[in-house]
Amino acid sequence: MKNHAIAGIVLVVAASLLLAGCTESPPAPPATPTPTAVPTTEKVFTPEPTTAPSGMGTPGPTHTLPPQYSVTFQVTPNGRTTNPLTFVGLMGGNGMNFISGIDIILTEPDGTRHTETWTQPLSMGQNVGIPCNITRNRVEIWTVAPQVGRIKVYDEIVPFMSLNPT
Repeated sequence: MKNHAIAGIVLVVAASLLLAGCTESPPAPPATPTPTAVPTTEKVFTPEPTTAPSGMGTPGPTHTLPPQYSVTFQVTPNGRTTNPLTFVGLMGGNGMNFISGIDIILTEPDGTRHTETWTQPLSMGQNVGIPCNITRNRVEIWTVAPQVGRIKVYDEIVPFMSLNPT
């Protein structure tokens, strides 16, 4: 009888611990102060940016090609700090004969961009090694397909080395 009572108490305590975190309401976001306009008589000069902003930027949304134009890519850094390269490979797909071009853009953290362009004929296993940074790099892949146009199918920040190198 004591074992059943102890098991019941343990079960009630475990259930109340599991449910305790689910009943809290999310914290309210802090209020954003509204700026007030200060009247001035001086003209403020703001120069136009003449260069592209430094850095890799933030990966944006990508699109999926229709099934008849689909292709698959593999992005793999080589992990060698003496000769850092990121390999981009075309793994195949239904659209290999229909896609007219592929643009691969690798952006390093300092904003340096490397661009590779592939045109027909495309082949399964086709790849390119692009020089890269040894921390992380942004890789964008754009394709040009009939009736679809030029769309971005891959945009990710790729770490150069895995978290658990062996």
